[in-house]
Amino acid sequence: TNDCGVGMLQALGFKFYDKDNNEVGLGGKVLKDIYTINTSDRIKGLDECTFKVACDVKNPLYGENGAAYIYGPQKGATEEIVKELDSGLKAFAEVVKNNLGKDLANVEGVGAAGGLGFGFLTFLNSNLESGVKIILDEINLEELIKESDLVITGEGRLDNQTAMGKAPIGVAKLAKKYNKKVIAFAGELTDDSKACNDNGIDAYFSIINKTMTLEEAMKSENAKKNMTQTVEQVFNLIKALN
Repeated sequence: TNDCGVGMLQALGFKFYDKDNNEVGLGGKVLKDIYTINTSDRIKGLDECTFKVACDVKNPLYGENGAAYIYGPQKGATEEIVKELDSGLKAFAEVVKNNLGKDLANVEGVGAAGGLGFGFLTFLNSNLESGVKIILDEINLEELIKESDLVITGEGRLDNQTAMGKAPIGVAKLAKKYNKKVIAFAGELTDDSKACNDNGIDAYFSIINKTMTLEEAMKSENAKKNMTQTVEQVFNLIKALN
């Protein structure tokens, strides 16, 4: 998953070789071995294609805010593995720069999906666009927000990654365009969730109101009950203040 989109590109006919001119294998672990790139065998139809890539984050390719450090631990990567993956991302970006003359590692969003954004933007006729903006435009949410009194959003877990451009922040920023108050509900809150307050969410609440296992929390009947109880009490507070 943390492979800069190399796996996707291999499936499309791009070739990646090590120093001994052998094709590399698959996965993030091979990035450090790539030495040269052959684009001539790619599927020719790609030249006639353009891609609109839905991208909800602004992460660069590597570094402390890059693909490996931000998303690797979520997928089970240890601290040692994260360092190895990040080193591979950096090495591959340097190979791309030397082979293709493209230096895009710091473009916002190229670190999305294990560097898949980098693969799209570097090798294919692509544009990285806000995924949430694409969706919000399609469902015409802006017109609905104009007529609203209060905007409600939410996510399974609110954290600093949410603040990097995920759906709740997209909703919040659209709401702030019309000076609407925004409340978010989530199953889990982290210590760094406060970053969401700096990005348009006025207040957020966890719907978990008693100690329970993850399995219990994920049962649809429990989730619905927890959500209903929490939202009801938040709106009781709003009514009381008004």
